[in-house]
Amino acid sequence: MDTSSVKAEGMMDPKSTIRNFIKMELAGGAGAPDIGDQDSLIEAGVIDSLGIQKLLAFLESQFSIKLRDEDIVPENFDTVENITRLVHAKA
Repeated sequence: MDTSSVKAEGMMDPKSTIRNFIKMELAGGAGAPDIGDQDSLIEAGVIDSLGIQKLLAFLESQFSIKLRDEDIVPENFDTVENITRLVHAKA
């Protein structure tokens, strides 16, 4: 799914959608500090193994993609930028 089709459906762009999910569901909600595109989510303790499972389910559902075992490596989930790149590659 490309960015234009996401916007055409009235949704936020993928990067904003991913960042919002991480902030609200994994980083503590509305009171959590902003998450930059290049901030390490793993080093900051925002994403752990359970968080990756929640994120996987969200990404597959939200963007209608299927992630394979070989996609589930720390590098793909360390930053919002890397997660967005993964979504684009699978769309």
